[in-house]
Amino acid sequence: MKVLVNALSAKKGGIVTYTKNLLTSLSEAGIDVTVAVPPEFSHPLKHCLLPIDTSGFSPARRFLWEQTVWRSIVKRHNPDVLFSSANFGLLNSSCRQILLLREGGLFDPDYLANMAPTQGVYASLNRSIRRQLMLASATRSDTIITPTEAMRDMIGLWLPKAREKLIVNHYGTLNDSFAPTADARKWRSDGVLRLLYVSVYYPHKVPYLLCEAVTRLNDAGIPTTATITMTLREMMEMPGGSLDHAVVTKAVANGTVKLGHHDYAALPDLYRSHDAFVFPSVSETFGHPMAEAMSSGLPVIVSDTAVNRELCGDTALYAAPYSVTDICDRLHSLNNDEKLRTTLSLNARQRTIKMYDWQAHINRLLALF
Repeated sequence: MKVLVNALSAKKGGIVTYTKNLLTSLSEAGIDVTVAVPPEFSHPLKHCLLPIDTSGFSPARRFLWEQTVWRSIVKRHNPDVLFSSANFGLLNSSCRQILLLREGGLFDPDYLANMAPTQGVYASLNRSIRRQLMLASATRSDTIITPTEAMRDMIGLWLPKAREKLIVNHYGTLNDSFAPTADARKWRSDGVLRLLYVSVYYPHKVPYLLCEAVTRLNDAGIPTTATITMTLREMMEMPGGSLDHAVVTKAVANGTVKLGHHDYAALPDLYRSHDAFVFPSVSETFGHPMAEAMSSGLPVIVSDTAVNRELCGDTALYAAPYSVTDICDRLHSLNNDEKLRTTLSLNARQRTIKMYDWQAHINRLLALF
């Protein structure tokens, strides 16, 4: 089977990790796979990469390019399946097309009501154009994949006539890599509560909430620090990031918060070196870090949203979106209850093994191919 993957949006965050793991798994399954990626994308299977530079394209220009230049590239490769793995697809593809919709914020009513207004007129226009192009792509695709039922239901409200084409295929994580080990950190083994937030920065990630929670816990007499895998520059440059930038800057200056990206290979050890995982993000389509933290055996506190509920079930503690008080209350509960910590950790690990195994995700994808 010959598969062509459009992963031209694999520039940062979860889609980069997803694309790298996808290429490895499809190759191991004996698929003749070619992946269109940005020039900076790297992978050991270089012969499978098709580097194309679309940086700086507006959504409209990108869509026009895909319907013309990319269409000719697809015809030249003549695949059995075109897997458009990042929201945009060909209209009237020359081969069977499977479209993965992974940008839920454009359809999430809570995001549109609470986060979108802070990002300005240009971002609003950009968002509207992207949404219309994604809907057009979905309408013309043979199959539409969403990573959660919650996102499937959101898309279904916008595309009622295409509901029969919507299929949920939960992502998976590498459970053998993200696994508890004997040398993993014990709860507050050095007297400090060490919190972790793994994500790239967007305004809906609201990292300032964790920073404020850290301040309150320290004021309450519980020495607390946090590691956040974002940078101040991202917050400064992103529309709608001014509040995060101000609060996080102060926390970094106080020495209670450390920032910075970490290579994917280093993440398992990063999870194991912390006490709890806090994920205050208010809008996700899946949330890979939640699955990784659960698989690692960390107690998890997440925002109470439909996607997060679907992913974590009863193996996490939930805080109301935007509530620093709720985050602190859940952390106090963990700190005061060893049995709760143990139960959450064991159940979370079992849930990821059962429901979010990477190979299971690939097997379902291969069945669709």
